[in-house]
Amino acid sequence: MGVYHLMGLGRSPGTVIGPLTYLAHRYTRWNADDQRFFARSGEARQRQAGEKVGDVQAIVLFTTREVLDGKVLAFDYVDNPPGRIAKGPEVKGGPMKEVLHALLRREWPAISGGRREGTLFWCEVDRRDIRSTYERVVRVVAALAGVGGQGKEMWANLTGGNNVINAALELAAMLSGNVARLYYVQAENQDAEKCVRYTAEDGYWVDLPVMPLAISRVTRAILDLLDPPKPISAKELYGRLLEHPEHWNLIQGVAFEIFEEVYLKPMRKQGLIAESGGGYIVGPQWELVQPYQQILENARPADLPIEPIEALAKQESWLEEEKVPLKF
Repeated sequence: MGVYHLMGLGRSPGTVIGPLTYLAHRYTRWNADDQRFFARSGEARQRQAGEKVGDVQAIVLFTTREVLDGKVLAFDYVDNPPGRIAKGPEVKGGPMKEVLHALLRREWPAISGGRREGTLFWCEVDRRDIRSTYERVVRVVAALAGVGGQGKEMWANLTGGNNVINAALELAAMLSGNVARLYYVQAENQDAEKCVRYTAEDGYWVDLPVMPLAISRVTRAILDLLDPPKPISAKELYGRLLEHPEHWNLIQGVAFEIFEEVYLKPMRKQGLIAESGGGYIVGPQWELVQPYQQILENARPADLPIEPIEALAKQESWLEEEKVPLKF
């Protein structure tokens, strides 16, 4: 099983090709440091058998209709040698799909795990609308996470696109708990920004922490029981949970003191709940998180099977699947 890379895409093909060539370099070399870099990837049986893991199976690109239609062209770029900054000559840009097709055919084979074609998904988003962009990101994440027993391994690249796209990717990673890795690639200077391949090994790849905000069943049950304008005491919350026809088993056998220390105290620190009038009310953080949490829950309903991303691409006009033949 390979990795699915989720990326924002603006006008720079290097935001896609750069990390791909960096990964290919490390995957091909495969020294002790490289093996540690990819250590969380793949299945346990693959790692135990000493097989290479971390190959790129598919790329999901979140971008605008103008980029997809070729009305906004890719920037000119420098076809630099891997690991080095070159100042020119520049290769003329063009429609992004055409530019990326040519580059991916050439660069993807080294990190394809032997696949003869790569899968590319184009996801149209509104770069000015965080809510709708997030909704499409989480539908993709849910589709990938819901496949098979373990789901697909997802890494999210926060380099390309704009702040709206990257904020949606990061928020989806934090709330879903399904994205294994967040990363960013950085250019040393303006010359490096024009290069299509990675420009240096040191300082190029930056791993970012995935700070989980995944809401547990107990936390969600507590929040659902709170009536925003009326404070509820800790004792009453505890009693309501024990008496609830669906939630009682979540804290069965948990003493009140443990309930208060393990659940209510962390929720108060996080701002999910707040103290008021001798009890608790919904906190400001939950008021911010709740709309996005609801979108996530709508994308992965507990009582319905989640269709794979290929089926989603057939159903939705904003998602397109494409196979890219790789040139070995």
